[in-house]
Amino acid sequence: MGRYENCTHFDALYDAAENCFPSISRQNACTVVREVMLAPNDYEVEFSNKTYTKTQIMKMLAKELALSCVYESPEQTHFDILENAANIIKHMNDGYVSREDYQERTEFLEMVERYEFTLFTAFCLLRVASPDATERLEELRLNITRLREIRDLIRNYTRDTPDVEIDRDEYERAKPIYKMLKSLQSLGYNYNFSPKERSSLDIDHEDDNDLTESFNAENWLKRIMLLELRFEVNIPAELTTSTEVSTENSKPTANVLTEDIGERIAKLRGTYNKRRFDKNRFLVLEKAEESSSDDEKH
Repeated sequence: MGRYENCTHFDALYDAAENCFPSISRQNACTVVREVMLAPNDYEVEFSNKTYTKTQIMKMLAKELALSCVYESPEQTHFDILENAANIIKHMNDGYVSREDYQERTEFLEMVERYEFTLFTAFCLLRVASPDATERLEELRLNITRLREIRDLIRNYTRDTPDVEIDRDEYERAKPIYKMLKSLQSLGYNYNFSPKERSSLDIDHEDDNDLTESFNAENWLKRIMLLELRFEVNIPAELTTSTEVSTENSKPTANVLTEDIGERIAKLRGTYNKRRFDKNRFLVLEKAEESSSDDEKH
């Protein structure tokens, strides 16, 4: 299965559609998304006395998806992701992986993957609707690349199982990763690793095919839409046509995805502040390292 083809976080796109068109029901907003993904370029939809083209809707969705991944500011959001990643590296390598440690690692990876899917969908929509927006496309590409690197660091330098002891070698291996993540917080997402660093850390995404100019973004959007329809359990028996989208059961705008991500980060941040990891184990490992350094000098 290719990247994102399990459609785990596809609801982020429907959340964005609902926020873009608050005067219609969520079901009809989802119908608009389906039609936009699969319709020809001259597609138009009319509701609330307004007519929208396929390109206009794609731009609106791309903007809403990107904004939904920023709960305070882009800089603060990225800073907190790095902070959470650094703490997971530390807590998962302090001597023992508790079930609480493992649960937070799992929740963090799920959150990062949702961010990644959301921004990648925005990237593809913008590639199709506004290919000349090179500066914005590059910004999205960098964000996606940074998220993939952080995700890989967590997977590469933490155990994927709870209730296990962590030995000194694992602690020493993870220690520079923690320091690196902390130091990157002052750089924003516009930093870059050297090819040698990416290779040694096993986090190289600079040549990911889906982030290159040759990648067919429109085909990907159509494919992911068709897969989502296949996975969907309750498909309505009849879908309204684009010119008959109802304005009944209207809802106020609610930035569901932004609130969800903000709550998750706040939850993770609050848990870390409780200082969960066993400080005694951490100090034992530090003393062992110091003792080893003294022996080497003599």
